[in-house]
Amino acid sequence: MSPAGPVVVVANPTAGDGKAGRSIGRVDTILNDLGVDHEIRVSGSATELEAMARDAARAGAATVAVLGGDGSVNLVANGLFGTGSTLAVIPAGTGDDFAKGIGVGRLDAATRLLADPKTVDIDVIEVAAGAEVRRYVNIAGTGFDSAVEEVAAGMRRRLGARGHYALATVRTLGRFVPAAFRIEMNGRSLDVDAMLVVVGNGMAYGGGMRVLPQASIVDGELDVCIVSAMSKGAFLRAFPKVYVGKHATHPNVTMLKGRQLKVEANRRMLVFADGERVGSLPAVFTVIPAALPVVVGPDARSIR
Repeated sequence: MSPAGPVVVVANPTAGDGKAGRSIGRVDTILNDLGVDHEIRVSGSATELEAMARDAARAGAATVAVLGGDGSVNLVANGLFGTGSTLAVIPAGTGDDFAKGIGVGRLDAATRLLADPKTVDIDVIEVAAGAEVRRYVNIAGTGFDSAVEEVAAGMRRRLGARGHYALATVRTLGRFVPAAFRIEMNGRSLDVDAMLVVVGNGMAYGGGMRVLPQASIVDGELDVCIVSAMSKGAFLRAFPKVYVGKHATHPNVTMLKGRQLKVEANRRMLVFADGERVGSLPAVFTVIPAALPVVVGPDARSIR
């Protein structure tokens, strides 16, 4: 047994258009070379990952590492929540924004961390959307944001993570109409015609869009970005600023922090969390502080 304790790697071979599947042998070789006591389990479908992670934790795995992208991380985090086992991320997805935020953005380096891991107890966000209750570790959104997720999911990824989501954004914008939102947070209500509402734990999503540049996954608070209604031309002009976090000063952008948020809209709006569809509004988001131990790298930008 390695000093780090038993490790179970759960792999989603379809993540990253098959990148995760092609990386299984590489991960196994690195862990063998380091003498890490481990087992690799390959899922038959993405939805199996949650049950696989939960079963591994209940069987005594000290660490469960997910080989996949942000959606795979979401499923494994839900499986591990409340078990006491540590989540590790071996990035092999399209954007890997959560992995980059915790300093494990490169597959080889992330795998080597399992030999001598540093762990941090991070916050988890619980979202109740209709009858569905899920937890997530990075970012959720509704409105234009969730419409883009639907379009992006149906596109073939040929342009890289950033180009893929940028193209999905342009395709969605032509037909999107802002909605009337009611937002309740910190004891006050806000009624606003808005493009989108983003509720996050981490800083970035969609292949490097730093939508919540001041977010921390250990501060015990939600970070919220609200983009009020604007013309399509104005939105396109402002959009590139999100990649460097400079959109936060735009007059149509409101940034909030708090522990719980309720969001309603005047029409059906989907909620996506970590790229996975949860349900539709109304939704309540609640932060659960220090709820999940996670292996982090030395340059974890989301821990501050």
